[in-house]
Amino acid sequence: MCILHNRFPKLINTFGAVLFTLSNSTFAVTSDISQIGGIIIPKAFDNALRDGMTIPLFLHLDGVQGNQDDQRIGTVSILLANNMIKVHQITLEEKDNNASVNEQTRQELSALTQTPFDQNFVIQLNQNAKLYLNFQQLTLQLIVNQKALATQLLSRNDDIGKSSGESLSHTVSYNLGVYNNRMRNGENNTSSYLSMNNVTALREHHIAIDGTLYGIGTNRQQKEIYKAMYERDFAGYRLAGGMLDSWNMQSLGPITAIASGKTYGISWGNNANSTVFDSSHSTLPVIVFLPAAGEVHLYRDGKLLSVQNFDMGSHEVDTRGLPYGIYDISAEVIVNGQTVSKTIQRVNKVFAHSRGAGMPVGWQIWGGSMHMNTWSAENGKKMQAKTTPLLGLSASGGFKSLSWMATGYSYNALTVGETQFSWPIANYITLSMQNMVTTDRSWSSTSSLSLSLPRGFSSVWFSQDKAVIGNKLRRHGSDSQAIGASLNMNALWSLLGTVSGSYNDDRRNKSRYFTTDYTQSLYNGQYGSLGVRAGIQRYESGYYGSRIRTEKYIGLDFTLPLGGWLRTGLTNQNGYTLANLSAQKQFQDGVIRTFGANLSRAISDKSGDDKTLSGGAWTQYETRYSSGTLNINSGIDGYINTNLTASGSIGLLGKHIAASGNSEGNAGVIFRTDVGDGGKLTARVNGRTFQLSGKQSYIPLEPYNRYEVEINNNKDSLDSYDIVGGRKTALTLYPGNVILIQPSIKQMVTVFGRMRAEDGTLLTHTQINNHIGKTTTDSNGEFVIDIDKNYPDIDFFYSEDKSCEASLDIQEARGAVWVGDVICQGLKTYTSTLSTGSDHEG
Repeated sequence: MCILHNRFPKLINTFGAVLFTLSNSTFAVTSDISQIGGIIIPKAFDNALRDGMTIPLFLHLDGVQGNQDDQRIGTVSILLANNMIKVHQITLEEKDNNASVNEQTRQELSALTQTPFDQNFVIQLNQNAKLYLNFQQLTLQLIVNQKALATQLLSRNDDIGKSSGESLSHTVSYNLGVYNNRMRNGENNTSSYLSMNNVTALREHHIAIDGTLYGIGTNRQQKEIYKAMYERDFAGYRLAGGMLDSWNMQSLGPITAIASGKTYGISWGNNANSTVFDSSHSTLPVIVFLPAAGEVHLYRDGKLLSVQNFDMGSHEVDTRGLPYGIYDISAEVIVNGQTVSKTIQRVNKVFAHSRGAGMPVGWQIWGGSMHMNTWSAENGKKMQAKTTPLLGLSASGGFKSLSWMATGYSYNALTVGETQFSWPIANYITLSMQNMVTTDRSWSSTSSLSLSLPRGFSSVWFSQDKAVIGNKLRRHGSDSQAIGASLNMNALWSLLGTVSGSYNDDRRNKSRYFTTDYTQSLYNGQYGSLGVRAGIQRYESGYYGSRIRTEKYIGLDFTLPLGGWLRTGLTNQNGYTLANLSAQKQFQDGVIRTFGANLSRAISDKSGDDKTLSGGAWTQYETRYSSGTLNINSGIDGYINTNLTASGSIGLLGKHIAASGNSEGNAGVIFRTDVGDGGKLTARVNGRTFQLSGKQSYIPLEPYNRYEVEINNNKDSLDSYDIVGGRKTALTLYPGNVILIQPSIKQMVTVFGRMRAEDGTLLTHTQINNHIGKTTTDSNGEFVIDIDKNYPDIDFFYSEDKSCEASLDIQEARGAVWVGDVICQGLKTYTSTLSTGSDHEG
């Protein structure tokens, strides 16, 4: 049998005009034409159908109007036999990012051979899928409901291939924080930190060094190196060796029972970085409550780790910049220059690689020599510093929706086993659990359960953390529970608002607190939106006798058009009441991206101070080389607090060095465009856009990824550039890789003018030329032409061996310019009898 491919489009064009529907949809055949389902088939088309014809197969979701969202998933060969249209063979050609059918429907499609359509041109596969042939348009639809579709999983083991970085390169990213507190009596306290991540790379090989300097410029200055290691993660296998502190050991898997100190060793396995486990946030949220606009300071072991600013209300602290592991931090809330609360909270950040269903089990063998720091146990016993061998094995995998990780390791005559898993039990329920057990009878269990009701009506979460420590493990115990919920009552009635609350009971630290918030939108229109917020926190600490503190706030929020808002309200804290007013404005361009200010006044006489007014201002800035925040606050007791944060990154490749205010990743691209005079270009990187300005720009990017880079003109720039080389580039980046992209760029200017000879006569209807193109003057000698600023000359050939030339002064021009009369030097006069010129490009 001959299945027609190339003849099909021609046949459709030929016979489409003569196919028409009859009112009587019966099957009949005449000697010259056939009739199928009420459609007349000309003889030639009838013969083509009998030989066989290939048509496209489209996937169509049942209930969707129109076919604009249909996806092509293959081809089908159909034929005409015994006055019936039959499916001869189906070939599926499903593509990435397209929907796909489940295995049952796939098998039923494959089994269709010589299967006829019914009178309505339908083949029913099952109750969830059917084939429908539009015989007039000759298209075939596989009409399915949701049950017939399969879940389209992304590849979990994609090999990104060789690095594009063929030369030695280096990246540095930094994060700076400075905090200053000045009291009314002149006392001054300053704390600071500078963290740096340095990576030197050659192709897939790299050396990473991470360290932090604390207390810069003070007599308490300290420095700490947390990581110094070599790594090669390529083709699905990872080899690493060097020094890691106990915080960074979490990169191997769930390792929470490791002693504080440093490990010198090596690891090898197939747990490659092409599969990344997103562990940037603590699995146990760190929740703080602010009765008014203020700031939160996070400390670990007396060291300032982070300074963050918040408005009034309950907030989850951003823990992405905190070290990995399970440990306690001190969260201090400062409002109006005073510490209004200080809580001890548990951070649970396990940085490990997680593998899903269908992937091979990931594993790593690791070990070396570990130096354990001096440790003070909870019972007062002091454990001396010690060096001990360390050996361990990590594994991770997945089964259906369940993902798991496990580690087993031994050190200091102690054997430890740990597991971690995450399981979406149902569409709205997720269970996470992490367990640890050791041979000295230490154990810990951390679990969390989250529940989300449909349509965003409510969400509930519960977590518990329990740890019992034996006589060898160098770790503190824990015993806490927390529960929280958010109820969106707007789902019942738009005037009810949203209520959220949480309760935390820390038995080990003998503290508990309850927080609840209420929000409601009162107005939403062309002038902005108006809402009301209220909240209360009750905090109880039992270390030094039972101390109970209650704080409350109520406020109005008015959001203005064009990125601004205004807030006012009342706060009750420490026995007195404050009236608060704050405002914020956002900007799309410029160095200052956000600016805000707040003002508070005590309206009760219980503040115990002669000052009743306090306030502050803050700003978020973005420059070409750095970005961060600046915050200044003054309290009612004369307290002045200032904090500054700054971050950025630097890329080095040979003699090329460039900086950026972005510190997104430890790989990147240097763009050498040599664009001056404030010119701008746009780089499009995997769909994201970045502005390029000046002669050189640097864009940091995440490693272990492939990128498509394209350089285009900037839509907000007056300048026009012709990018004649290096416009598009494909890159593969590993840690530390820096790639130089140096496109060939011509800065274009559209020039308008009038061409004259030396005696002033006009060059009319004449072809003139420049370096990249040509144009013809009109009857007034006027012309318009695009010119490369680097070659601002135009010429006119008026005989085979004679020409004149004019040099244009357009160095200061941008976009388009009128140059007026242009004298063509070398042409004394011009008459209509002269040649109109010849084609020429100089």
